[in-house]
Amino acid sequence: MSNQTENQKKSKVNLSKDLIIQTALGMIEEQGIEGFSLRKLAQKLNCEAMSIYYHMKNKEQILDQIVDFLISKIMFQNLIEDPKEQLIHIAKQWRTLAKEYPKFFPILAVHPLNTDIGYKFLNSILLVFKNANLAVKDASYFLRILNYYLIGMGIDEAKGYQLANHSLKLDAYPLLDDAKSYWTEKDQEKIFELGLNMLLANMLHMN
Repeated sequence: MSNQTENQKKSKVNLSKDLIIQTALGMIEEQGIEGFSLRKLAQKLNCEAMSIYYHMKNKEQILDQIVDFLISKIMFQNLIEDPKEQLIHIAKQWRTLAKEYPKFFPILAVHPLNTDIGYKFLNSILLVFKNANLAVKDASYFLRILNYYLIGMGIDEAKGYQLANHSLKLDAYPLLDDAKSYWTEKDQEKIFELGLNMLLANMLHMN
């Protein structure tokens, strides 16, 4: 096939921002962020790299858009009036993102939510705290504390519970050897809910 024919074939690809985002996210989940580049993305989309630049300025903007896409998947329920139940509902969705996108989650965890979608998400959580009659200062503190907890839990989820590897030899540390038997996927659900409930109970009863 001639270069001209190949270029014509690539030019027929109907690119869109959504297609670029979905494809990029899929590639990162398959290969990791280290193996991701605009050149490889263009190959995957069967288009010229310049076609991607028409929709996205650079790799960083693609990552920004993926973060917005994932944050947009988290839904607030208008019918949930209890602040604690609403925050649990949000936290469980955040945890789901870590399970579904383990390769991208570490990026999401540390990425600044400095877009309109990110601002709306953070503001919505602050409103939940406000509905619990908390002062703005307390709500601001608790937003960050909750974020720290969910980031730590999410990264643990994304790693796949390696600490529960029963092949680890810990004969010199019998207490640690006994403890790690409870660091499994089965126990993780209980750990997540216990930690979240303890955290929220303290937050929502300080007003």
